[in-house]
Amino acid sequence: MPCCHAGQPAGSRRWDHVRVPDDNLSWPEVAARLAAARSYWLCTTTRSGAPHAAPVWGVVVDGTLYLYTERRTVKAHNLAADPRLVVHLESAQDVLIVRGTAEDLGTPAQVPEVVAALSAKYPSEEDRQYLPAADPDFDVVYAIRPQSARMWRVPHFEDSQRRWRLPPEA
Repeated sequence: MPCCHAGQPAGSRRWDHVRVPDDNLSWPEVAARLAAARSYWLCTTTRSGAPHAAPVWGVVVDGTLYLYTERRTVKAHNLAADPRLVVHLESAQDVLIVRGTAEDLGTPAQVPEVVAALSAKYPSEEDRQYLPAADPDFDVVYAIRPQSARMWRVPHFEDSQRRWRLPPEA
């Protein structure tokens, strides 16, 4: 956590953390970590500017993370108004945070390869009812277009911090 050092003049305060340089993490490494996860937290912004977080399932296909939901949900309304998002893994000990935008791909029927990959990732009988292949209420699939990612592991925080940032367009 950043913290000012007490007793120092206002203009000379230091933070107790070091900025991690960009580009010491690759997108394929991030995508592999996302692919291995069962669940994710999706963070969006409401129309009033308030944060909103919801657990979601998803799948990585060809390096892209896909999430799905129902258009009537708060998260879908939020993404329709503002596609910016944060997706992170469940763990606070083994952290991966991705910032980016959601691209609305339409209904699951429009991306059958994503629906098939979701069914393969969540194969148990208990899971099937929560998948687009079984529930027609799931009527929107998003492709996550990443802009940056950070990761670290708490037991080795200082040595494990890594960052990736989408290169600027030329």
